[in-house]
Amino acid sequence: SKGIGAYAQDLVQIAPDWKLLAGLRYDSLRGDYDSFAIPTAAAGPVTTSTYKMKVSEVSKRVGVLYQPTPLHSFHFSAANSFNTSGDAYSLGATNANTPPEQAINIEFGAKIDSDDRQWTTRYAVFRSTKLHERNTDPTVNLTTLSGKRHVAGFEFDIAGRITPAWEVFGSYMWMPVAKIDSAVTGGEALGARPSLMPEHSGTAWTTYQITPKIRVGAGLNFRSSQTPNRNPGWSVPSWITADLMAEYKFDFDKLTLKANLSNVTNKLYADQLYTGHYIAGAGRIFQLTANLKF
Repeated sequence: SKGIGAYAQDLVQIAPDWKLLAGLRYDSLRGDYDSFAIPTAAAGPVTTSTYKMKVSEVSKRVGVLYQPTPLHSFHFSAANSFNTSGDAYSLGATNANTPPEQAINIEFGAKIDSDDRQWTTRYAVFRSTKLHERNTDPTVNLTTLSGKRHVAGFEFDIAGRITPAWEVFGSYMWMPVAKIDSAVTGGEALGARPSLMPEHSGTAWTTYQITPKIRVGAGLNFRSSQTPNRNPGWSVPSWITADLMAEYKFDFDKLTLKANLSNVTNKLYADQLYTGHYIAGAGRIFQLTANLKF
């Protein structure tokens, strides 16, 4: 596969507190794939199948930034994007002539810092719509652009210090709206919540500098229940895992040792979901790393 791209972007000050960002991106992609097959239990003859795909698309982006004070800023952005119907080994007879999927993303957000700048928070509400969703038509076994879905939700991030030695970080995403707007035969049902789409997910992490040499930390990761690919009628339960960290800095200030213990309770949870099975997430893992500065 080969590809070339060009990107143009401009940031314009339209008022003392307002900035406008606009950009265009052009991508030209070409994929070539050859497959070779021989009859079962035979040395030949070899059958060669060749597939080619060429895609040329323009992506657009626009955004507005409003910053009334050094501690507060608000933004709005809208952009479209695409992804091809086949790359590397996934290119084949069923999708070689299928155009790219299209998506539109809209977001409104804010960044607000505390007066003492010890805390910073980010907020965003968003809506993402996938147009011309790629699906396989089982009647003809061809990839088609026939589906449509959308999600809408809220993101929140926070980082700061409770004391000079105690730091806290957190991230949360809530997606209460997720819907199949246009269904296809053999796919997900019209009006259903799309698969692989948890309503709640996030992380929380904190560190504490016990002494100038010793720092410890702990964190939680969570994800609510979700259904696997194509919603076959079952779902996996929500889960929470915990992590621990300890760090020691040596006197000469160039060598640091860090120990990480992930999934402390060795919790069994479903991470990657498929129609008929799931792949469990990583179990308890201990890692010891050294960082040496020269």
